[in-house]
Parts: sequence; C-alpha cells; structure tokens
Amino acid sequence: MFNNIGPKIKVLAKVICWLGIIISVITGIIGIINGTEQSIVSGIITIIFGSLASWLGSFFAYGFGQLIENTDEIRKNTSER
Repeated sequence: MFNNIGPKIKVLAKVICWLGIIISVITGIIGIINGTEQSIVSGIITIIFGSLASWLGSFFAYGFGQLIENTDEIRKNTSER
C-alpha cells in the first residue's frame, strides 16, 4: 500500500484535477441554465476559474509525487551494493 508512493501521488493528483474540472464545468452549466443574468456570469466565472484552480492546485501534489519518486531513485543509485 505504501510502496512506490510517488507514482500513486501523481495519479491521485491527476484524478483530483480532472474531478475538479468536471465539477466546475457541471456547476457552471447549472448556473448558466438558471437563466438570470447574474447566474449566467457566475456560471461562466465558475467554469473558467474553477477549472483553472483545479489545474494549478494539482501542480503541487504532482510535484510532490515527482519529488518523492526522484528521491527514491537517487537513494537507489547512491546506496551501497
């Protein structure tokens, strides 16, 4: 379960990113469907900035997974054989 955690964190970051984008788009579409001028604008803003926030937020988790993966590789390459 906790072996090779770096790649697992990277996959989790991708999944959370896509879920965030999908939820932002669905929420934005629901806001647009409501029909009032204010909800249309807030729906569009939700689609744009929600998707952008999910994408940017995933960088940190993905980068952390990459850091762990690289550290494991460095440890393997420098350990005594």
